[in-house]
Amino acid sequence: MGGEDLRQALGLHGRNHLISIVGGGGKTSLMFALARALPGRVVLTTTTRIFAAQMKLATAVCYAADLSSLDEYLSQFGSCLVVGEVQGEKAFGVPPDLPGQLLARPDVDFVLVEADGSRMRPIKAPAEHEPVIPPETTLVVPVMGLDALDGPIGEVAHRPELVLAVIGDRYSVSGNRLSVVGERCSVVGDQLAVSEERVLTAEEAAVLLTHPRGGLKNAPPGARVIPFINKVETDEQLTAARQIAYHVLRLTHHASRITQVVLGAVQSDQPVREVHSRVTAVVLAAGQSSRMGQVKQLLPWGETTVLGQTIRNLKGTAVHDILVISGHEANKVETIALREGVHAIRNRQYESGEMISSLQRAVRQLPEWVTAVLVILADQPMVPPEVIDQLLFAYWQGMGSLIAPVFDGRRGNPVLIGRDHFAELLTLTPDEAPRTLLQRHPADLHLVSVSSAAVLHDLDSPEDYERWRP
Repeated sequence: MGGEDLRQALGLHGRNHLISIVGGGGKTSLMFALARALPGRVVLTTTTRIFAAQMKLATAVCYAADLSSLDEYLSQFGSCLVVGEVQGEKAFGVPPDLPGQLLARPDVDFVLVEADGSRMRPIKAPAEHEPVIPPETTLVVPVMGLDALDGPIGEVAHRPELVLAVIGDRYSVSGNRLSVVGERCSVVGDQLAVSEERVLTAEEAAVLLTHPRGGLKNAPPGARVIPFINKVETDEQLTAARQIAYHVLRLTHHASRITQVVLGAVQSDQPVREVHSRVTAVVLAAGQSSRMGQVKQLLPWGETTVLGQTIRNLKGTAVHDILVISGHEANKVETIALREGVHAIRNRQYESGEMISSLQRAVRQLPEWVTAVLVILADQPMVPPEVIDQLLFAYWQGMGSLIAPVFDGRRGNPVLIGRDHFAELLTLTPDEAPRTLLQRHPADLHLVSVSSAAVLHDLDSPEDYERWRP
């Protein structure tokens, strides 16, 4: 993904957007990078403070007390930074009602607001008076730097005592006394201090980004929220950022407000690495296994069943939810799903076009914030988790809205189908299959080369079962 994809990654379609950037880890850099990526006339501003050195990044500067030159600067440069009074090395922010007034001007298309301060730390929790988000905000972007995982909380966090409170450390203060689980904190005077060894985990970072007293604090009710994980440059950093994104989407599973998480490095030539959104794995387990002669998804497989192993493989991936579609021998199939801790729904029309009718049943069930389905056959227990992850990562990297694996030049299963194709999928007839979409839309199809031949095989016959069973 290139720099122009910042706009797409944040879902900034059309114009008339007011974006408030909060948290730590590169807010100012993100604001200026986004200004360069947006079309039209862009105003940058802050409701906190900005260093005079950072003001030099702007193409032009106006002061809130005198906006007479704003239209001229926007016409000439396309963007302009608006600040309050400059004192020493910093400029004061503007009143919180000014960004909305600026957006209402006919000569302004976008307003970008740095609405929080973090003293150059990669992560923070806001104080009572923070952040200062304009009420007209349409998008809130909580930012963290991935280097927040690299050191003790006391060193990487702004307001570390509030960070601990948000992520759930159990402590209580009475006068100058503190009791805390694990002895992670101590009291010095009336201040909560953080022990030197306490390091933030990926799940705790996700909690901080999504908590009402963290990344969601003061977000206007109608605003979208898209967390941005910054400073993701190496493969190792990408792996860590993926873990945070997974937890963000898991923690907000029942709320559609956070629909995606952006992973990137705004000061690099690749500001967006991946855009994670919710993907549901649909396990097609309704078939009668006529060629096998017995219900293959119920056959033993190691310590479990064929279906059980397929589910376990999926649970080892970055997929966000697993949905089993039952039909023939539904009660037995659903019992396995329940035992593995996943949800199952029944396709009562499984005898008519089992594969496509099951997938259509699943798609009709999905909430609107699921952006894609990963379609896997119940009798594919040989497909390893890392192959499934390859398909997910390709989708989150924007490679296509249809993703399929390839081994030795042959296309296989599972396949990923993006929401853009759901409406057409629901019109397919019983004699068609998901591959129909892949054939109709070659421009949307991205093929991922994998190292496992398992994507080419399922268990169609007793001989297949005996050959592949562990």
